[in-house]
Order: sequence, then C-alpha cells, then structure tokens
Amino acid sequence: MHQLELPALRADDPLGFLAALGVLELTTAALPAKPRLHWKGPAGAAVLTTDRPLTLDTLTELLTSHLPPKPAQRSKKKVNGEERENPAAAVDPLPYAPGLLTISRDDDPTARNDALRMRLDANHDLLRRLARAEREDGSHLARWLASLTNSMCFREFTPDTKTGGSGNRVVRRTRTTPLIATSGRMTLTIVMQKAVEGCHQDPLQIRSALTGWRRIPEYAPANLDHRALGDAHTNPEGEAYQRGAPGPAWLALHALGTFRLTAIGRTEAATSWDTTDGGALRWPAWTPPLTTTAVTVLLEHPAVRTPEPGTSRNARMLTNLGVTALYTAPRTGTSKYASPLAAGRPLWP
Repeated sequence: MHQLELPALRADDPLGFLAALGVLELTTAALPAKPRLHWKGPAGAAVLTTDRPLTLDTLTELLTSHLPPKPAQRSKKKVNGEERENPAAAVDPLPYAPGLLTISRDDDPTARNDALRMRLDANHDLLRRLARAEREDGSHLARWLASLTNSMCFREFTPDTKTGGSGNRVVRRTRTTPLIATSGRMTLTIVMQKAVEGCHQDPLQIRSALTGWRRIPEYAPANLDHRALGDAHTNPEGEAYQRGAPGPAWLALHALGTFRLTAIGRTEAATSWDTTDGGALRWPAWTPPLTTTAVTVLLEHPAVRTPEPGTSRNARMLTNLGVTALYTAPRTGTSKYASPLAAGRPLWP
C-alpha cells in the first residue's frame, strides 16, 4: 500500500476536512481498489492510502477528470440578416451524480428557487426509482439524492394568490442538506456551478487545494469558509468582499454523499450536523486508514455524536476507535440567511 500526504487538507479545518472526504469519494470511484483516508495526528494533514503509487500531480489529474467541461459561451449569429443569440449548451455541474443538479423546477405556484426542494411525493417516487437502480446496477444516485434533499423532513407551503395559486392547498416540500448554507436566490446547483467556474478560471485550483489554497476575488465558497469574507475596513474601496478558494470548495461539495440526512419529527438532521444554536459541523480526526463506508460509520458512532464527549467512558471508546480529536465549527453571524462555518475548535481532548 502507498500513502500520499495532502498538506493543505488539515483535520482541524472544516473546509479542509470536507475537501479531504471529497478526495476520498472521487478516488474511490476512479481506482479499482478502495482507497483509505486518515489524518497525521490531531490537527494534522490528510493522508490518502492507495494500492498504487500516486503523486500530487497524478492525483490532481485523477481528480480533474471529474471536473465537467467549461460551458460553451453564448454567441450571436446572423440568420436572414438578423442577429440572433445562440444559447450555450447546458453542462451538468455534478457529472459524478448525473442529473441530480439539473432536475427541472416544478411548474407549481409553491415551487421553490432550488429544484431539489421538490414535492414530497415526487421526491419519494424518484428515490424509489433510484434505489431500484442501485439494487440492479450499483448506481450511487439514490445515496446522493438522500444526501442532498431530505425525504424524511418537509415544510408546508400554501400557493400565493399573487402567483396564481388558490391559497388553500397545502404542498409539502423537502428540505435540502443543512451542511450547505445557500442564501438569497442561491441554490445547490448554482453553488456547484460557481465552484466549477472558479476551477476553470484558475487551472491550478485543484492541485493547490491539496498543497496550498489559492484564493480568487469575488468567489463565495458556499458558506464553507469564514476566511473568504473580507471586512470593509480591510478593503481600500471600503466595501466588504469575497475571496474564496474554488478548488477545496469543489472537492468539499463532493463530500456531501458521505452525510446522510435524517429527521426527528419535522426537525431536519444530518450526519455530523448539530441542529442546536443555528447549527454546527462536528467531526473527528482518526489514525486508522478508513474507506468511505467506514468513515460514514465512524461519523455516526454514538461516541462521536454524544453531547458530552469528554467523559472517561466516552474518551476510552474514542481512543479504541482510533479517534485522536473531535472538532466543531458553528455557523457565524445571525443574519436571516445561514452564514459561513467558523474556524474549527476542539471538543476533545
């Protein structure tokens, strides 16, 4: 077995942790033998274990093979002497789970801006069809749909009479994953599209995600990185700004399939997500090399999820599991829209 250290993806950083899980997800799909992931101690770098030797360059090539092509530019051409616009061909921003981020928005007065916030009955029907395909041919789309949109939790919407609704028919719609905080008119599709565009804008983004992040102006990394936000007093122009790193954000978005969505009544829940106080990501660092399946099992283990991880009994369980540290990163700010994840802070030891 061969090991490759990924120095920019560190265990104590929420975006680094998620990006490392994205690397594991993508390499699992590309390599014949399942790779494994662990951390070089608490707050240490991620280490990828594979059956074949990889370098940072060859790993970058492997990861880049999952990047969708750059969308064609809109063009104008003359037809019968008139200049008409030729629309760009649509590109699926998540070819790893084809079709999920290109689902059509409902033709319904209660339709949300994000097409993944679909009618509950339509979601259940789609999930059944994808689960059948998973049993028959091993497709992973059912797992990804269940990680992006919550089939066990819903919100009720009444059509607005201003948009043609009757105002008395309640429609139940699914929620999307709480790990990605979309704001305004942003959707999961747009979040992924922006990350893809950033990687095309800077061809070194994916490699630098593994070695040392390169930030670009005006890129907002899906509220995964508080460091992307620049205060107005640090800008000569006197305005707040965004300066995120698309490479690690693009990798982190591929980690979403690791986190299963659940619910307690109408309260949404997810693997590694604490719902109290506006929500927080909680995750462990571990030393035994683990596959994607083993990582999910560890993330859902009661010793990792307990509200009091520091008890002597729980500490022994964590140690026996190979866990070296637990971290949390709550949302920052109190705006009406969800805000970025804060810096990771230790929960244990």
